[in-house]
Amino acid sequence: MNLHISTIEGGNALSPFRINQLLPKLQAVSDKINHVSARFVHLAASETAPDAALHAKLQSLLTYGEPAQAADVKSNSVQIIVAPRLGTVSPWASKASDIAHNCGLAVKRVERLTEYAITLKNPL
Repeated sequence: MNLHISTIEGGNALSPFRINQLLPKLQAVSDKINHVSARFVHLAASETAPDAALHAKLQSLLTYGEPAQAADVKSNSVQIIVAPRLGTVSPWASKASDIAHNCGLAVKRVERLTEYAITLKNPL
């Protein structure tokens, strides 16, 4: 069985408070780190390619929290994606998939990834 994967942009994964906590810890590892930000990215797996209506419903369901700022990938930034281990279903995915099924959406699974952007003082 082939699954179609749709990407749905998410909101901020780090509040300003969390950034203020995390940034000094990262800077203790490397003084080249200037800034950190993170956003959620959702993946929805379905048996058929999602039509516009399904995509709109998924986008509506997965819109929560503060909106993420537009990704500004610079030559002096590093992107790191954190996802559940292959072959596992995270508690978040289990609950989100149940909610999508209860809403009548034809998806097999919904998963959430976190994309971190670490900005450096100088390019690598």
